[in-house]
Amino acid sequence: MGCSYAYPVMQTADAVQAFRTAERLFELAETLEYAETTAWATLSTLQDVERILPALPAEAWLDSGEAGSDPHHFRPGELPADPAALGALLPLSLHFDEDIAFGSFEADLAAVVGDVPAGIHWHLGGWPATPEQDWSSSKYSGVQLAFNCRELWGDRVDGHMLSVCVRQGDLQRAEWLAAQVGLRVLGPPVQSL
Repeated sequence: MGCSYAYPVMQTADAVQAFRTAERLFELAETLEYAETTAWATLSTLQDVERILPALPAEAWLDSGEAGSDPHHFRPGELPADPAALGALLPLSLHFDEDIAFGSFEADLAAVVGDVPAGIHWHLGGWPATPEQDWSSSKYSGVQLAFNCRELWGDRVDGHMLSVCVRQGDLQRAEWLAAQVGLRVLGPPVQSL
C-alpha cells in the first residue's frame, strides 16, 4: 500500500481532549469497518505499570530489557505480582504483534497515560472522496496520537500531538481534514506507519 505521512494538527497538554478530537476525525473516514489500531509505550516506573496495565488489552506484549539485549516477553497478565521482581524488569516496552480491534482500549489508555511516552496509530478505512475538491477516495488514511512526544517514537516532550495521515504531498487533504474539526495543520509531516 505504501506509507502515509502524518501532518500535526493539534498540540495539547490534555490527553483526553486529544483523544476526543481523534474520535471526531474518525467520523470523517469513509468506513471504520476495517479500522485497526497499533500502539506503543515505555513504562519506566512501577507507578507507570500500575496505572497503564489495567488499560491494556490481553493482546498487548510487554518486553523487558535494554536496547540491544535479548528481551523477555510478557502478556499483561503474566507480569510478576511482586514489586521487587516487577521493578527488576523495568523499563517495559509495550507493543502489539498485530493490529488490535479499533476502539478496544484507546480511550482507557488516553485517560491514564500521564507522563508516559506512548503513541497510538489508527489505520482507517479510507478518507472519503470530496467532489467539491475533486478528490477521489484515499486509502492512505489514518490518525495518530503521540503522548508526551511530537511524533510516534519521537523524543520526549511535554504535551501530546495529534496528526492526520494522508498520502505523501497531500497537504490540501490534511488541511481539509483538520478544518472539518476546527483545526489547522501545524507543521511539516513525518513519515507514518
